[in-house]
Amino acid sequence: MAGPGPVNSKKKTKKITTPQTVVATSQTAVSERFHALDADVVFKSSDNILLYIHRKNLESHAAAFPPSEFDTRGEIVFLTEDASTLENLFQYVYPERHPDIELMPFESLYKLAEAAEKYEIFSLMCICKARLK
Repeated sequence: MAGPGPVNSKKKTKKITTPQTVVATSQTAVSERFHALDADVVFKSSDNILLYIHRKNLESHAAAFPPSEFDTRGEIVFLTEDASTLENLFQYVYPERHPDIELMPFESLYKLAEAAEKYEIFSLMCICKARLK
C-alpha cells in the first residue's frame, strides 16, 4: 500500500511553510503521504518529489542517516531513489501499517530492497529478503 501519489504544484511557484521555507517550482511536487509541517528533514527524490520526514523516526529505524546532532534544517537532501520507492521505504520508519509487499511488482520490490540495504532499515531488509527468495 504505497498511498496516494504526489501533489503537483499548480502555480509557477508555490511556497510550503515548514520550520524552514522551501520553494517548490513547477518542476517540484510534494509527497501527499510525507508532507508534515513539523518534519525536520526534507528529502528530494530522483524524480523531484519532496518528502518531509521526522528525524526521530529515522534515528530509531534507519541506521544510515546521521543523528540529530547534524542540523539539516533549511537544506534539501537529494536521494537517488524515485518517490515511489522512498514513500514505500519511509513507511517502515513510522509506526503505521506497512505496505503489503506481497502485491508489489518485482521491479518495485527490488528497488525497495536495495534502498533498505543502502539506508540500513533492518526490519525491511529482512522482509525483502524473505520475499525475494
